[in-house]
Amino acid sequence: MIGNVAPYLRLLREHRIFGQVPEQALKSLVVRSDLISFAPNELLLRQGDPSDSALLITQGEVEVFVETAQGPVHLGEVSGGALLGEVGVFAELPRTASVRARTAAECLKMSGEDMLRIGSDNLAFLRAVMKQLGERIAAFNEAAGFYADALTRLERHELDPKSLDRQPQPLPELAGFASAFRRMVERIVPRRSATTE
Repeated sequence: MIGNVAPYLRLLREHRIFGQVPEQALKSLVVRSDLISFAPNELLLRQGDPSDSALLITQGEVEVFVETAQGPVHLGEVSGGALLGEVGVFAELPRTASVRARTAAECLKMSGEDMLRIGSDNLAFLRAVMKQLGERIAAFNEAAGFYADALTRLERHELDPKSLDRQPQPLPELAGFASAFRRMVERIVPRRSATTE
């Protein structure tokens, strides 16, 4: 049971998807939620598990990664104020990524049932979730197009590493990929230039 709800209410209120939710509904959500602490390197969410809750990071920094046949792929880091797992709750899909604490972390764990109740009672909340999802899909699509084009130009020996500067700031989940892609290009392009001279 959470005693002082004020700091958690403030965090929820500052998060854009909760901005239109009535105060009493937010208070109820906080009171019904669990406050969980995680040690560094402890898993908060595991890819493939049911999406039965959402986590609001209240303190600390966490790493988002996906498991692949070649091992884990780092997607990025998020910190206090970030909300994780809300889309899976509404879509009833398994977790699409894992999340591990990089530092000691604290999270407000909100049950899927409570999230769905707020959604059914507050259309503005559902619109905000859908808008956030739409923006994320648009950003992923833009990034996928950018990197597909860059790979094609790299294959044709036409890629100037400086052109990677035109990619807008990636989503936090893609920051690791963007950095790895840049390092790969910065190693390949000079080698090709050296072998063609």
